[in-house]
Amino acid sequence: MADKYRFRSVLKYKMLAARCDLAQSLRVAVFIAALGVQLSTSAVDADNFVCQPTADIPPSPTLTPFVDPLPIPPWIDISTGRLVTIGAYKITQVLHKDLPATTLYAYGTSAATATYPGPTLLAKRNVPSYIRYENHITDSETFLITDKTLAWANPANGGVPIVPHLHGAEAESASDGHPDAWFTASGEHGPKFVAQKYTYPNRQPSTLLWYHDHTVGITRNNVLAGLTGLYIIHSPYDDPANLPRGTNEVPLVIQDKRFWANGSISFPNVGVSPLLHPYWCQGYSGDVVLVNGKIWPYLEVYPEKYRFRILNGANSRFFTLTLSDAALQWIQIGTDGGFLPSPIYLSQLTLAPANRADVIIDFSSLAIGSVVYMNNSAPIPFPDGDSRFSPPAVASSVMAFKIISRPRGSAAQNYKIPTNMTAVPKATYNLATDGYRSFIFNEEFDSAGNRIKSLINSVGYTDPLTETPKLGTVEIWDLINFTPDAHPIHIHLISFLVVHQQAFDQTAYTANECSLEVEFSQPGSCFTQAPQEPDATQVDWKDTVIVYPSVVLRLWTKWTPRDGGSFPFDATSGPGYVWHCHVLEHEDNEMMRPLVVRS
Repeated sequence: MADKYRFRSVLKYKMLAARCDLAQSLRVAVFIAALGVQLSTSAVDADNFVCQPTADIPPSPTLTPFVDPLPIPPWIDISTGRLVTIGAYKITQVLHKDLPATTLYAYGTSAATATYPGPTLLAKRNVPSYIRYENHITDSETFLITDKTLAWANPANGGVPIVPHLHGAEAESASDGHPDAWFTASGEHGPKFVAQKYTYPNRQPSTLLWYHDHTVGITRNNVLAGLTGLYIIHSPYDDPANLPRGTNEVPLVIQDKRFWANGSISFPNVGVSPLLHPYWCQGYSGDVVLVNGKIWPYLEVYPEKYRFRILNGANSRFFTLTLSDAALQWIQIGTDGGFLPSPIYLSQLTLAPANRADVIIDFSSLAIGSVVYMNNSAPIPFPDGDSRFSPPAVASSVMAFKIISRPRGSAAQNYKIPTNMTAVPKATYNLATDGYRSFIFNEEFDSAGNRIKSLINSVGYTDPLTETPKLGTVEIWDLINFTPDAHPIHIHLISFLVVHQQAFDQTAYTANECSLEVEFSQPGSCFTQAPQEPDATQVDWKDTVIVYPSVVLRLWTKWTPRDGGSFPFDATSGPGYVWHCHVLEHEDNEMMRPLVVRS
């Protein structure tokens, strides 16, 4: 009883503080409204998620789907102990056989080998990797227009600043790709720059990570331009026996884009609030889907099991993936943080931007000549959608699988679906002794009602530091979403567990008619349901998690390596870390906060 009393007392205090923060935000809104800007925590229509309805934006040229084979990005073994140099280059690449070559930025070991997506980097657990990143992009500025009203890198001598971030890595902050650690081809550096040589300890269990640009204010530009690649940690100790491998283990980087007839990327040149942010939009909506840098490709598969390592690498689009043959299921064996305890059988697979999934598809029941389509049904914006921003039916397609027979004389593979893979600790905590933080997601509007930024506790990236967890401790984070969109929240350095999520009546709370301090079913509670277990998108170790509208999501964060012990570096030194929404348009416009681990 005493523990429960302390729990409720601390929770009441923390939620009272959160309500005070919200009240302060609303008081500030009254003042800012006089300047033509409004702050709000109320759910509004999603009609400015992108800058204008898709009917007003020229569509991509008509392209026939499933005519190009799925390319597999080149791979580089980075487990040799040798320094590997990866550069960023400006290239052109054919993304569909009937579309002229597209100008892109891409990673590679040279201009001749650079590809979109970049090479897949293969690491081994407990074997450090050393990478020197170089910038060979000599444009005076990014070819996708920069909104210079945002807080952005703004190099004094021009150029395209870049800084690679290995998403999901346990790495020292000097190797984390801090947004202000950018560098240009001419040698100009951001204020948090340390070095271009990064060290990755690779102490984590087997998992799929990814690397991408993380430059402050133009992450959305550089990622859409092509600066993305996969990073796989393998381990002989973690990997279940007899999983599909070789050509039966296939990486899939899924993104959306929109194109002009000349093959160039269509990017907004009119912002949602032109007087305040002339080129910034709340989200990016492409009308074609690319997988591994090809528009609606196909993959020939034998009638057997395949393992797919999937990344949603889109700027802002969520994907809810389904298979056209009802006899097939997604057999999910892993998520952001690695293997699940046991497989999950799903009819649909939802991935927020930056989410990864490790899945098996068993094609063995299908006849030779069959074709299976991977489709997407996630609305824009997610999860409630707006028909004006939904793509045409063809953009709901992702790729096709064509079932073919094995070459004569080759033996069919007999891969297995594992049953027990890894143990996950119970997220135990005590709010009376552990740290606790609450964060309200809210938005700022101009006088016309256009959303001009998304915020965390009404503050942005450049506001003073508030998140300073102590190394080795547990903190409970409550993420409270007062916006109409789902936000994929990414915390650098650590993996975390979802404790539960709980829907609440946002309108009643904002009107001060109820409280989030009162438990569900009690008089005066804002909650509309009891705490719910994590859904299929939130199970097991995560580094990026979906926070749905009008929901309180509780996270268990432990500021140690995922498997306990100590980091093999000083996590308290260097430029620090960040946490943010992984809708890149939100991240670029203030929905990102600094984070410093203290000793």
